[in-house]
Amino acid sequence: MPDIKYDLRELQKLKERLGEDSEKVETALRWAVNATAKKAATHISRDVRETYAISASGIKRRLKITNYRRSGTGASRALLYTGRRLPLEQFKPKTKWVAVSPRRRVKSGPRKGSQARRRGVTVRVRKDKGRQLVKGGWYAKDHVLRRADKADNDSQPRMQYGPSIPGMVAYPETIEGAQELVRRDLPQQFSDRLDYLLNKD
Repeated sequence: MPDIKYDLRELQKLKERLGEDSEKVETALRWAVNATAKKAATHISRDVRETYAISASGIKRRLKITNYRRSGTGASRALLYTGRRLPLEQFKPKTKWVAVSPRRRVKSGPRKGSQARRRGVTVRVRKDKGRQLVKGGWYAKDHVLRRADKADNDSQPRMQYGPSIPGMVAYPETIEGAQELVRRDLPQQFSDRLDYLLNKD
């Protein structure tokens, strides 16, 4: 069972009771909110990486934690995940031979008569779906590319993109799990930190 010595829901009563040490309540609250926010970010990162083939650093780079805010009803920091869709080269691309057309055959050379093929590329975005072929795509100069017009081989190559970090995070199960962690962890963090501040001298 958690050992919650100081109740987060009774901030004003704690301040009145502590007198000269009342400022330590706000300090403990700020430390607790910061610590719990970091734990929530770790929880979200781990949850996302169970589904998506992305590194923890890739998620962290797109995380912004807002400044600590104190209001009459409590304190908070918000976790904001920012950024557009991620380039597909961030999802472990691998080149693969793919057929150009089921009817097209090699007209000369060692493979004459065999099915014509080209170098394509596969990526692994979701762990539950394995590697997937990027239709019409190829891997060159560290980018996954595809023609702007698939039917026109002279059209401009364009980088291909997968999901964004905000899109990966925005699942009810992920958000609810982080909120439950905050509900459990924040009261204990506050109590422990206030206890430390009051007894460190």
